[in-house]
Amino acid sequence: MVCAIADDSIVQVREAVSLDDLVALNIDLGRDFPGHKLSDLRRYPVLSEGGWFTVIKNQQTLETISRQPWRLLGPITLLSEGLDLN
Repeated sequence: MVCAIADDSIVQVREAVSLDDLVALNIDLGRDFPGHKLSDLRRYPVLSEGGWFTVIKNQQTLETISRQPWRLLGPITLLSEGLDLN
């Protein structure tokens, strides 16, 4: 997932989804979402009342295909993240 700041605006890249991505999520597009095309699916982060999630949505209908919890602060990475303080 890429969120970047360019020219004082936030740019969010909606990544294409592969069949391997759907298999890893145990989703069979033909069985679970008949009529959807792989080319219409995109993955990107969203913020809701429950926190940050990584979603896969059909860009034509905005139907959610998958919704997985993401990082606590979403695109914000603390400088202390990954430090071993012990």
